[in-house]
Amino acid sequence: MSKIGIAFGAGGARGLAHIKVYEALEELGITPHAISGTSIGAIIGSAFAAGKDSKEVLEAVDDLIFSKNVKFWEFHKKNDWFKILELVDPSINAGGIIKGEKFASYFAEFIGYKTFEELPIKNKVVATNYWSKDPVIFESGPLLNPVRASYSLPGLFTPVELNKLLLVDGGMVNPLPFDLLQSECDIVIAVDVSAKNPNGNGNGSLPSAADVLFSTFQIMQNSIINEKLINSQPDILIKADIPDIRMLEFNKVKQIFDSTDRYKEELKKKLDKLISAG
Repeated sequence: MSKIGIAFGAGGARGLAHIKVYEALEELGITPHAISGTSIGAIIGSAFAAGKDSKEVLEAVDDLIFSKNVKFWEFHKKNDWFKILELVDPSINAGGIIKGEKFASYFAEFIGYKTFEELPIKNKVVATNYWSKDPVIFESGPLLNPVRASYSLPGLFTPVELNKLLLVDGGMVNPLPFDLLQSECDIVIAVDVSAKNPNGNGNGSLPSAADVLFSTFQIMQNSIINEKLINSQPDILIKADIPDIRMLEFNKVKQIFDSTDRYKEELKKKLDKLISAG
């Protein structure tokens, strides 16, 4: 049996598409040998590495975003780019405007595992060393803080201090970490959910400061991925083009999923073909 590895890329709210794409593996009856993830990909990838299925992960997303009892945040209301609610904890310290500890606690309870070694599926999480600008790969030891570091988008979430390092979002250095799986997997799948044209072509008005900030991150991540693909390729690359979704529009789950169904079917066909050929 071929060892399958799947890499979940960075991309903010578009990363919810990872849930739908993972359904392809479930429908083929495949449990991956290893998973890697960056930023939102690290969150969702770690959930799957913990043995959660796509239905359970989707239910957790629904609970976070739509529950009347456990609200996450309200996005793009009028001219505000987000409104901080119950699971968002403002920070008065330097480094970011959200500490991220409340979401981290929710995530830890949902996962149910404290270390990488406990996970049923091997998992690798990418963060960025703020001072050296190098990638930091976590695959052993405590799980929660590496995942927190991986999604700590600069300026939004406060950096994470861990092992004498100051860590920020892994998307700054490796937004699509398929290379971490190539030495140990027979077939490597990479799911790229980075925005190709995040805010359309413009309508004559200047974008908000938040849109400029987040779109700049997306431009940088696209450049890193494109350069990386020149030198190395996964066995299957799913480039999920999910239009008209800003980085923090997690409330547009249905729109994201509607745009993702075709990529799920694409993965099933490509993977079935590769396995049959092997």
